[in-house]
Amino acid sequence: MKSCRAYDSKANIEGVSVQPMARPGTEIIMGMIKDKSFGPVVMFGLGGIFVEVLKDVSFRIVPIDKEDAVQMMEEIQGKKLLGGYRGKEAADKETLQKMLVKLSDFVDATPGIEEIDMNPVFAYSEGAAVVDARIILSSEE
Repeated sequence: MKSCRAYDSKANIEGVSVQPMARPGTEIIMGMIKDKSFGPVVMFGLGGIFVEVLKDVSFRIVPIDKEDAVQMMEEIQGKKLLGGYRGKEAADKETLQKMLVKLSDFVDATPGIEEIDMNPVFAYSEGAAVVDARIILSSEE
C-alpha cells in the first residue's frame, strides 16, 4: 500500500490480493481468441518462453469436449514434455483436459470476451495452477 501511495497519492485503493507463490511446473499456455471466420477458438500449447520461441500450439473451434482436448494435447510437437523429462514430474493431463473444456464452456457462455491468455499455467503431477491470466473484453458489447 505504501508503494502504491508513493506512486499516486490520490489513487483509490480498495485493497490488495496476496497469494502464495506457485511452485514451478511444466509451463503450459491456454487461451482463446475470436477468429473472424470461425468465431471463438481455444488454444493449448507449451507456455512461457516455449510459446514465443517454438509457437507450438493447437486450436479448436468452441465448444470443445474432452476428446477435442485430448487431441489438442496430442497435436503439439512438445507433447513428450507433458510426460515428464530429466527428473521433472509428468503433467496431470486429465486436469489440463478438464481446464480446456471449462475454458471452452466459459467462452461459449460469455460472448463479450474477445481474448483470454493464461500463460503460464504450471502443470503438476496432480493438478495445475494458473500463474498469470489476462482477459480482454469486447468493446462492442
